[in-house]
Formats: sequence, structure tokens, C-alpha cells
Amino acid sequence: MDNQFKQELTKIEIPVELHERSKLGINKAKKEMGGRATRFVKKRLAVAVIAACLMVPTGAFAYQALLADDLYGSFDNLKKHVASATMESYLLFDAKLNQASGELGQEQFEQFKDLLNVFTSAKLEYGDKNGNIDYSQIPAERLEEIKIAMHEIQPYFDKLNGLPSSKDILTKEEYDQYIKALMTYETTMAQIGVSSAPEIDMIPAELQEEFIEAQEYLNYVNEKQIEY
Repeated sequence: MDNQFKQELTKIEIPVELHERSKLGINKAKKEMGGRATRFVKKRLAVAVIAACLMVPTGAFAYQALLADDLYGSFDNLKKHVASATMESYLLFDAKLNQASGELGQEQFEQFKDLLNVFTSAKLEYGDKNGNIDYSQIPAERLEEIKIAMHEIQPYFDKLNGLPSSKDILTKEEYDQYIKALMTYETTMAQIGVSSAPEIDMIPAELQEEFIEAQEYLNYVNEKQIEY
């Protein structure tokens, strides 16, 4: 790893046992809400930012080859396509991949990484400066490939965040609608050019209804997972 990466690594303070605290937080929410969970952080775990779907692992970074490079080639390559990317977020993403490797086991991790590669490739090819994709602009064949990957990878994200599998607790129709809602959410973000969850008044009137429906459905699934 070059000196620039090493310097950045020394600047990042890794929260101790963040992953375990995330699980405790979910349990606390259940108790405090008496099984009646309301809006939670899951909407922030949408595919708009794949890295946000995983938690930072415990311990310090090791000076080793970056798993993130397997997906993006290098930070410089990612930066060419996603202007908002930072070296810190890249290193954190690599740490999250290491967490996944440790928790999923080798066979499952390889399957997870293959699915994740579908997204990273799509974001490099179709993503805007914030890494968001307007799925309405993707060719039909490629869009179908991404949809299939999304259906298969979401349970991995759930597991890594200490949540029950959305695929297991939803009916097939509900799960299909959940994946569609994730895509609609990100598409809206790409269309209005934002990097974080937008306020309703930031969204053009003709897009608001579909966005609100998607957001409400993401909240519904999140509540169902917490209550499960």
C-alpha cells in the first residue's frame, strides 16, 4: 500500500465494536417502542450507497492489499467516475468488505463479492457524480442483470446489519416491491442530483408521488424487520 493510503489510514478512528452496537441498538429500539417500531435508519441503507449497507468492523486496519481494489480497480479509478468519492470512504468501504469476509465465510463471501461486482460495475458505467444510478436510463438487458443481483444480495446486507432477511420475512410479491422501491429511491436521487436523502420539497412535483411511495415502503420493510 502506498504512503498516501497509509497516511489516510492513520487519520481514521475506527469505532470500537460498532457492529455489535448496531445489533444492540436494534434490540433497544424494539424495547423502547414496545414492538411498534417506526421510521428507522434502514432507509439510509438503500442501494444509493452500497457501502452504507455494511457496518464498520472492529479493530484497526491492516496494511494489506485492498479488497475494494478488486471491485473498483483503485481509488483513482473510482474518483474518475464518482466525483464525490473520498479516500476515507474508500478505505472504510474496504474495511466493510473485510467484515463481510469474516462474517460470511469464504464460499458465501465469494458469492457476495460476485453480486457486489455487478453493482460496482454499473455505478462506474452509469452512476452520476454521486454514484447514484437512474435505472430508467439503463438498457433492458443490463437492467435485468442488476435486478437479479439486487434480489440475491439484499439478504447478505440484512445479515451483515444484524437484521432478519427481508427475503425470508416478506412474500415474493412484497420482496419484489421492496427491490423496486430501492431502485426508485436511488433513481430519484440521481434525477435530482443529490448525494443524500432529499427533502420532499427538493423533488419535482411529477416525481414526488412515486418517491413517497418508495420511501414509505422502505419504512414498512424496516419496521417489519425490527419487529420480527
